[in-house]
Amino acid sequence: MQQLTWLDELPDQTLEGGVSLLNELKWNLDIKQIDNFWHISAGHRGLLKTSSRESVDAFLYGVALAYSVIPKQILDQIRSFATQATE
Repeated sequence: MQQLTWLDELPDQTLEGGVSLLNELKWNLDIKQIDNFWHISAGHRGLLKTSSRESVDAFLYGVALAYSVIPKQILDQIRSFATQATE
């Protein structure tokens, strides 16, 4: 069992909102279930392989939460730098 107690800190107050935030910052997350395993990659880099969907949620929650508490003006600068880097 897991309880994500700070979901209200994420965009739209959902884990999906947190993933959207990360992708705005050019993480390019890809989350797939292949056979009995969940895989999370960022671009072509593998980040996590697990048999537990709860582990997937906890991983995404932690990474998204780390960015969601950054003050908006700083987050906007990070977003701008990330966009410039991919142009």
